[in-house]
Amino acid sequence: MKTWIVILIFLAGLFGILNGFQVTGIGKAHAFVGPDPNVIPQDALRFRVIANSNSPWDQNLKRDIRNRVIAFIGEKMAHVTSVSQAQIVLQHSVPEVEAIAIAMLKKYHAPYGATTTFGFAHFPTKLYGDKVYPAGTYKALRITLGKGAGQNWWCVLFPPLCFVALSDGDAVAATAAFPDYPPLAVRYIKNPDGKGRIPVALRLAVVDYGEELLKVIRADFAHLTL
Repeated sequence: MKTWIVILIFLAGLFGILNGFQVTGIGKAHAFVGPDPNVIPQDALRFRVIANSNSPWDQNLKRDIRNRVIAFIGEKMAHVTSVSQAQIVLQHSVPEVEAIAIAMLKKYHAPYGATTTFGFAHFPTKLYGDKVYPAGTYKALRITLGKGAGQNWWCVLFPPLCFVALSDGDAVAATAAFPDYPPLAVRYIKNPDGKGRIPVALRLAVVDYGEELLKVIRADFAHLTL
């Protein structure tokens, strides 16, 4: 009975979120591939968290650590007004950020550690609101959890766009690795090397995370009925 209550609560919440999202109109999403004043600047500083694996437990832990670090960095950068200042703050914050990640891992008894760095790293394509930004190499604060073999999450720390990204979807390359549910839409953007265009699937994070949770609930229910 408790399992069914959890399922009903989850479905009701997901339905409400999706209805609210539909009001904004996903059909307006489009790719920005040329110069644009709203495009993330090349010197923007990013934040990336890479999960140990794609298991629901590891992914949930990744998101918990992400939220703690964003709150911490948000306070540190409250009065930062330039990229140079932001770089100094992030570089000096590496030990503290790693300590936050390790503390969270210990709290949940995770059988692995965390490594935090600040420097250049490759990033996949990303959807911010209705704009798609191509992959590339950018300077970032990066946390790798355990083996770092799971899906990553990232946003822009400066200019501060992380708080917007928390409720937005991801744009990922159109491959056979998608979750069970289809993407909301598929757009084509210029390849970073300038040769041709690549397909990008626009996904709503809450749907993919909800799918993970639903699979866990189904597995628990199957175990209870054995």
